[in-house]
Amino acid sequence: MAKSRYILAAYLLSLFLAVGFAGGAVAEPNAPDEGDRLYHKGHYEKAIAWWKDAAIKGNPNAQYRLGVAYSDGVARDKEVIVARDFTEAAKRYTMSAELGDERAQFDLGALYDNGAGVKRDYAQAAKWYLASAERGHMASQYNVAVMFETGTGVAQDLVAAYKWYYLAAEQDFVEFGGPALEALAGKLKPDEVRKAITMAKNFELKPGAY
Repeated sequence: MAKSRYILAAYLLSLFLAVGFAGGAVAEPNAPDEGDRLYHKGHYEKAIAWWKDAAIKGNPNAQYRLGVAYSDGVARDKEVIVARDFTEAAKRYTMSAELGDERAQFDLGALYDNGAGVKRDYAQAAKWYLASAERGHMASQYNVAVMFETGTGVAQDLVAAYKWYYLAAEQDFVEFGGPALEALAGKLKPDEVRKAITMAKNFELKPGAY
């Protein structure tokens, strides 16, 4: 492939936690919950137990956070609290992604992209990156742009690729989106660039479940 897709789940999670705890309670599906607060204080066992209980009740953030726990593993010193299990992570991410959590959609796309816990499937990766991108997730916007540019998992569409690179760059993802835009512009006609920019400027976030 011409470019690498950047899997930035750990960075984005840390950013989310920093913003989320500073901002207090928010009435959104992926808002910080009691499990997040317990985990942040180092009470890992209590956090996992809280998330498991909340997940049964359909809490998308709890499903997502369990997905992260299984994807990364959780340990204290040499004590393993949650063993890494990509198959279980995929199950948790799927349940959260289907409830519309853009972080879970991104991470689920990454699992399909890399064949971790699931059979590698670029079409599924593109599906979930796109779902997340439509909800404003900047790394998903970059990843799905790469897939449109290279025709990986989707039909090649350079105008759509430019649109998603543009949106990613507009969201402070300039380090990757900016150079990608410049390189792709050389492959497009001026009217195609204008069309892509118009599409980006008319972009509206897609709320709710995918």
